[in-house]
Amino acid sequence: MPPRGEIASVVAARWARSRPHGTVAAPDATALVLGDPAPHLPLALEDRGHTVTRWHRVACPGQLCTPWPPPGPFGEVWVRMPRSSLEAAMLLHAAAGRVRHVGHIHLYGAGTEGIRSAARHFPAGADEPRTALIKARCRVLTAARTAPPPRPDGLDSWKHEARVDWGSGGRAWTFYPGVFAYGRLDPATALLIAALPDVPDGSRVLDFGAGTGPVGAAVIERTGPRTEVHLLEPDAISLAAAAVNVAEATRITGHGLAAIAGHGRAPIAGHGRAPVAGPYDLIVSNPPIHAGSAQSLRTVEGLVRGAPAALAKGGSLVLVAQRRLPVPRLLERAFRDVRTAGDQGQFRVWRATGARALSARRGRPSRRRR
Repeated sequence: MPPRGEIASVVAARWARSRPHGTVAAPDATALVLGDPAPHLPLALEDRGHTVTRWHRVACPGQLCTPWPPPGPFGEVWVRMPRSSLEAAMLLHAAAGRVRHVGHIHLYGAGTEGIRSAARHFPAGADEPRTALIKARCRVLTAARTAPPPRPDGLDSWKHEARVDWGSGGRAWTFYPGVFAYGRLDPATALLIAALPDVPDGSRVLDFGAGTGPVGAAVIERTGPRTEVHLLEPDAISLAAAAVNVAEATRITGHGLAAIAGHGRAPIAGHGRAPVAGPYDLIVSNPPIHAGSAQSLRTVEGLVRGAPAALAKGGSLVLVAQRRLPVPRLLERAFRDVRTAGDQGQFRVWRATGARALSARRGRPSRRRR
């Protein structure tokens, strides 16, 4: 049984294998798959003789991770139903700009993801979408592209600006569909910014899970132009927004601390894991706590485990999360001093300093060399 989040991909793969060969009116057998980390559909397409290109805005093994899909053209394009309606419209426009004339665009997803009403997101220039398959509460919708889509091709045609203010005056901020906290400054990030410790100009700061860059921008604003800020974020489109919002920062695409290897001035060993860049005087984070719709502390656990190796002597980790989560327990395994730095509503900010020895964090006393 596939994981729940992959069922729609399995359904799409089943239809890709079982449809008649003449279903897709295209002069070639190339396919582009957008936004699906699961392998089921690409394998099914390859079994039918297609050459498959995979793209995802979020860093995934074996897939292109760029702010916009590759140009094509392709014989057909498959779109995994994304998180928001606006993002679905954006990806379907991108698909229509990459498929050949009379080539097909396919959209697939689960009922809980809004696939039943998703036909309205197909752009003008595509035929009326039809339902090709309904199975396991998932659907595959398909439509032929008969004319170019109405919007210009490119991410900038989906740019949205809104004003944000973290206490130092409102400013124009760039967003794109699907980014975290689209069109606003979320309360947890605002609380984290308010609780930032003082760091001197010239410090090195890592924003882990940076999104569109508000925390990094606030750090630069408070410290000075010599402060070196790295923005680590797995979503390439969020980093495209951050490139506009915080042009001074270094942007790094990736999921964990190992992704910053090679970007620092002094790489240091991550306790048997891939080396990470450091040392940082401060690591700040509003980390994701969900994997799809399910809650997961995996990202937080990885950050807490790796942070001591990436921090300079006297450096600190400052993160915000829902106060009901067992974050203090995780921090106390890796740091000697864990304190509350901010508390408001359902969110709390913790500051951790003084890394424990690795053996002590594993529950054994530290052994000194004789």
